[in-house]
Amino acid sequence: MSQKKPEKVLITGANGFIGNTLMCYYKTQKVPVVGIDLIGNDDDIVQGDIANPETIGHLLESCDVVVHTAALVSNSIADSDMWRVNVLATRNLIAAAEKYKVRRFVQLSSIVAYGNAAEGELDEDQPVHADGGSYVLTKLASEHTVLAAQAKSSLELVIIRPGDVYGPGSRPWIILPLEAINKRQFMLPAKGEGFFRPIYIDDLVRGIALAVSTQEASGEIFNLSCEGYMSTKEFFSHHYQWKNKRGPMVVSTKLALFAAAAATKIANLTGGVNEASRATVTQLCTKSWFSIAKAERILGWKPEVSFDEGIERSRLWAAEQGLIK
Repeated sequence: MSQKKPEKVLITGANGFIGNTLMCYYKTQKVPVVGIDLIGNDDDIVQGDIANPETIGHLLESCDVVVHTAALVSNSIADSDMWRVNVLATRNLIAAAEKYKVRRFVQLSSIVAYGNAAEGELDEDQPVHADGGSYVLTKLASEHTVLAAQAKSSLELVIIRPGDVYGPGSRPWIILPLEAINKRQFMLPAKGEGFFRPIYIDDLVRGIALAVSTQEASGEIFNLSCEGYMSTKEFFSHHYQWKNKRGPMVVSTKLALFAAAAATKIANLTGGVNEASRATVTQLCTKSWFSIAKAERILGWKPEVSFDEGIERSRLWAAEQGLIK
């Protein structure tokens, strides 16, 4: 396994959960890094639109690595917006990276690319399946843009499929569930027996950094997840414990789908957004988990933060933010 330290890294979605944590990691490692997002900070995060990458050409020209974390992560945003951001912007960014002679392009995809119906332990040779909402479909399509470019590009392209990424700042797995619990609107389908595959944010970031620097990673796809799985009931029971509440409430999938459809209809009528959509319900019913043997073999990566430690760090952060008392 040979390593090549990046000269300078450009991170898209640098204000986001994963992107910002990766920015902090590279700073601690003394690796030059610059971020791109729709809102800059007048420092190391530059305001820019990756859908029009020519506007950031000067940054691409100065970087040898792009880590593309920017994406709309939602099961309720309009399909057209999801397609524009998750797919078309990725295609444009890859083309610009090649034009400005970026060496390596690392795409953050998701384990949802395997589809919600897949069961058992899945490795990177498992066929992908577009059964799910617009997030599943656009993540799968964004992978296709990377693979299509790989066939004709000189770029070193890498795809990473993270598991269920949690930790301080996680919107889908920490913030939104706590908000829903406060409103007494949180329930788990499949009687809480769906599979959850938690990976702590620091472990994911370390895996991304290895995918950036490991020479043999070029042209590969990697699952970065935990070993095995736990039930959704087990994972979200911690959120209730933090609030000294009994729960979570578990229901049949049929009832959860009905409730999700009703909530979405109300949100549409009132101009709101319902993230607890039918697609989210389906996602929480999955019965799959992911082999990380390839990441261990090629990257030398394995999770290091135990779940007990990671969930305690998440609790402390939620308390600091006033999300729990």
